[in-house]
Parts: sequence; structure tokens; C-alpha cells
Amino acid sequence: MTMNSTEETVYRRYAAAANAREEALCCPVEYAADFLSVIPAEIIDRDYGCGDPTRFVGDGETVVDLGSRGGKLCYILSQVVGRRGRVIGVDCNQQMLGLARKYQGVVAERIGYGNVDFRYGMIQDLQLDLDLLGRELSQHPVSDPAAWLALRNVEERLRREQPMIASDSVDCVVSNCVLNLVRQQDRRQLFAEIFRVLKNGGRAAISDIVSDEDVPRHLQENPELWSGCLTTESAGPCCGAEGSCC
Repeated sequence: MTMNSTEETVYRRYAAAANAREEALCCPVEYAADFLSVIPAEIIDRDYGCGDPTRFVGDGETVVDLGSRGGKLCYILSQVVGRRGRVIGVDCNQQMLGLARKYQGVVAERIGYGNVDFRYGMIQDLQLDLDLLGRELSQHPVSDPAAWLALRNVEERLRREQPMIASDSVDCVVSNCVLNLVRQQDRRQLFAEIFRVLKNGGRAAISDIVSDEDVPRHLQENPELWSGCLTTESAGPCCGAEGSCC
């Protein structure tokens, strides 16, 4: 996975934020205290978002959280969907995934069941499981153009035979202040993937940064401002899933 300078800044900034809280990435949001009580403080302290899409999820549903970060939203959702439900968190930042996975057993013990799975992947490509790809690369490293061409075939095989998230398998897709971090050229694919994984009649609950004015190009191209969701192409006031601003 190659990244440009902006993507590198996003990855670096959120990797650091998994180890130490960064206030500039936060937008205060209130969550139900009973759901938070079972979640370790380390996750709560290093959570970054701008809304609460969990209110749009029901008991027994299968839910995917795009950009699950440290896992707080997933652990809230695990309680909302209950024992019969299932929650899948997707993130491409290994430090954030490490934080989320660290407490899976702890939260499961506290609520009495485990129904959360964290997967390593890009939210605009929900077919490719990067953990599986990593295993392939460890056995067949890419050292020349021929190996790179072979890798492309491996990727397509993994997407086809072992998709990270299967088509028509999800009741609700949620995301909390992450979609703006996807490159503009990847956004059509992002929404196509959301549509692909949703069941017929499924839905998406997305909380993100929006604006009713165009953001100047030179501000969009500032990596630090972009990574803080301040100057993405749809940036502006911080709004929750129901449109209420922080």
C-alpha cells in the first residue's frame, strides 16, 4: 500500500493519537454512560469523532464501523446489538487496531459475550483483508516488477475467495468522522463498497464534517489541516449524525 504525503500525515497523526490523546482531533460528543462504563479508560481517552451514529442501530443486527480507530464505537455497538448481533470494525492504522484489539477479552468479559471483530483494511476496499495480504507477502516478497504483477493477481484472488466483508451481509454501516479522510479520487469506490456489503434494505449512519462552502485548494492540500478534518473538500462545521453541531 503506497501513500502520498497527505495520507502519510493522516496515518502518522492517528498512529501517534493511539498512544497519547490529541485534543485537536476531538469534537466533544456525549454517549450513554451505561455503555461507556465497560470500556477501558485508555480507549475512551484516545477516541476521536464528531457524532454518535450508534442510535441508528438495532438489536440483533450485523454492523460495520468504517474507520473503527481504538474501538470505542464498536464496543458501544456490541452492547446495542446484543448477543444475537455482530460488530465488525475496519481500520488501516495498525496502532489504532492494536489498541482496539488489546481489550476485546476485557470488554467481552464485562458484558458477558464477545461479538466484536477488528479487521485490517482500507474502508474504500472492503474486499481486501490486509492481514491475509500480509501473510502472502511474507511468503512471496515483492522484489521486482514481475513479483509486483503477481501480487496484483494475489490481491484479486483474495478479494474473490476470501473477502474481508462479504457482499449483502451487513444491516448497517456506520462511521464517525472518518470518511472525509478518504482521498477524493477514492470516494466513489468507498460508497460503492458500502452499497455492496449492505443487505437489501440496509442503511448507513454516517457522522462527519460538512460545509456549505468550497474550501480553497491550497488549504485542502495542507496535510496537517486535512488530517484534522479541517480542510477536506467537504469540511466545515462539526455535525453529528442527526445534523446537530458540536
